[in-house]
Amino acid sequence: MSIPMYKKIQQDLFHLIVSGQLREGDKVPSESELMAHYYVSAITAKNALNALADQGLITRVRGKGSFVNSSPYSVSRAESLTLPLSIGAIFPSLSSPIDQNYIMILNELCQKNNHHLYTCCSLENCRQEQELLEQFIKNGIQGTIVFPVVNERTNPLLSRLTSRANHGKPYPLVFIDRYLENIKCSHVVADNEQGARLAAEYLLNTVDGQAAILHFPLVNSAVNERYQSFRSAFLKAGSSFTVQNDCLINDLHLLNQTSENRIEYIMNTILTYLNRHSHLRGIFCTNAEIAQIAYYAVIETGRMPGVDFEIVSFDPPYLPGVHFIQQDSRAMVQNALNLLLAQIRGDFSVIHTRIPTSFIYMDIHPTQAHSLRYLIKGPNQPF
Repeated sequence: MSIPMYKKIQQDLFHLIVSGQLREGDKVPSESELMAHYYVSAITAKNALNALADQGLITRVRGKGSFVNSSPYSVSRAESLTLPLSIGAIFPSLSSPIDQNYIMILNELCQKNNHHLYTCCSLENCRQEQELLEQFIKNGIQGTIVFPVVNERTNPLLSRLTSRANHGKPYPLVFIDRYLENIKCSHVVADNEQGARLAAEYLLNTVDGQAAILHFPLVNSAVNERYQSFRSAFLKAGSSFTVQNDCLINDLHLLNQTSENRIEYIMNTILTYLNRHSHLRGIFCTNAEIAQIAYYAVIETGRMPGVDFEIVSFDPPYLPGVHFIQQDSRAMVQNALNLLLAQIRGDFSVIHTRIPTSFIYMDIHPTQAHSLRYLIKGPNQPF
């Protein structure tokens, strides 16, 4: 995870020049000053300055010091410089398709632009997230994209890093997918409200509102926005929204336990709910994990997803007959990386970006329907 010290010094001086803190003709810290500030050897300090000189950013004058050649305090000039950056990314999980997709796209974009990417997993643990971020900073990572943990409402470290109290300037930081309302930080998220509204409108039209939303506790921005928008769409359409339309899966006590225990709990919660409200003809699952488990719970009740029971998922669960809300993951990652690079260059404007979603209708093929009948009734029982 760590980078050579001469490169860290080189990067720090580079960004002082790019941000305009060191302008044309300004004297750059000397080798001895760099040695004292970074606790490094003379050769390390010399290598850092030589690297900047090789790029043409500074001129080294024997006996006088090093000086900035020209001021690159403009976007076009700054973007033309190709010094590799060290980018960090902290995700809550490395197992879900959404996290994996984000990581693959981010890795592709960083490789394309010659940036070094360092990725870690917080395991949905706030303390682990803070420790990883502290380690990133200690090892010279210049900016980090964070997918906040599921039940995070506030984070003292994030609050400090994004404030001017952090050594006079914020640390480059961008949230993706979720955000924290009480932390002033740029974020890029899917348009959760639009997606949930599309799901609600589909279920209102196809099953006349005899549908429910299946969701985890409203402890983060994504789940909260999806839930509130789905509920509002029902009420706006003149349909009632009661306990029979609302299935809470309170899994917070199982987040750090084995996946088997958690899956069993989610399955039992959904199955109990569907049996209690047997009149329901459709559900909206606020993420793909819930949809994947709910799919088999619906089958357990003797109904066929995509045939006589509608399932809509936020994100694709990759199951026959299950419609889904599609996020534009590439646009989200590209926007998050652009915002982070702008911060690294000195622009800490707080920007909130919502990326539009789309509704993907998944018809069910006759062979898939036959397979579902087999799952529900068995091979020798008529459907």
